[in-house]
Amino acid sequence: MKRIAITGAASGLGQALARKYASEGWSVCVADIQQEAGEQVAAELRQRHGTDCFFQQLDVTSEDQWRELVDVLQSRWLGLDALVNNAGVGVSGSIDSLLPMDFQWAVDINLMGVVKGCHFCVPLLKQSKGNLINIASLAGLIHLGNSSAYNVAKAGVVALSETLSHELYPDGVSVSVVCPSSFPSKLVNSMRSSNDEAGETAQRMMDQAPISAEDVAQMTYDQVIKGTHVIILGSRDKAIWRMKRYLPGIYSNFMKKTVHKLIAK
Repeated sequence: MKRIAITGAASGLGQALARKYASEGWSVCVADIQQEAGEQVAAELRQRHGTDCFFQQLDVTSEDQWRELVDVLQSRWLGLDALVNNAGVGVSGSIDSLLPMDFQWAVDINLMGVVKGCHFCVPLLKQSKGNLINIASLAGLIHLGNSSAYNVAKAGVVALSETLSHELYPDGVSVSVVCPSSFPSKLVNSMRSSNDEAGETAQRMMDQAPISAEDVAQMTYDQVIKGTHVIILGSRDKAIWRMKRYLPGIYSNFMKKTVHKLIAK
């Protein structure tokens, strides 16, 4: 039996990942702060795929709930083969208008939630020589203006993942960090912003995205099997990332002059 725990699995990408892994015969722990939705997802997976899928209440900012999750995984499954740190929130606003408490909120969930997941679950992954999969964002690699809190948190996830890929290599733990750009999700529903139009802009970008959460889940599954560390989805995203690495001046001008105009449409 292959065993995976996925945070934020009651909706969006987490739900798509849960469905994908269950369809491949994995037993899935649907870990989420949303109890009713999470229980529905777990029940759907059990009925459809017949694997041992269950819901576990988890606020990723709570160390006590992370400890409880690990205890449940040890008692129910005797271990863990993969962890997906997926739970996250959206936040937008200029540095002089976004409230510091909202900046902290983004860091606490999007970065420290991942840190806590790694801290508490890595011992299980060392035992199984399993997979650690952290969901960052293209925003962790490419930093658009008016998104400092989100960018900082996701860049931290990228840095953490690179660090752990080196640190955990002797233990046989494979580390992947997934960096998708926009795709349709419910991220806007909980988004905090100092700009009234930010939610509309984010929703428009999601609606116009060429990929779905299911596409991201499929590509994540495939690339993790291959042992890919940084998973960037789509030729356009890869081109911008290469531009930043190899043509930083052109990249900077592009971000200053072009990206803001595209978002403003």
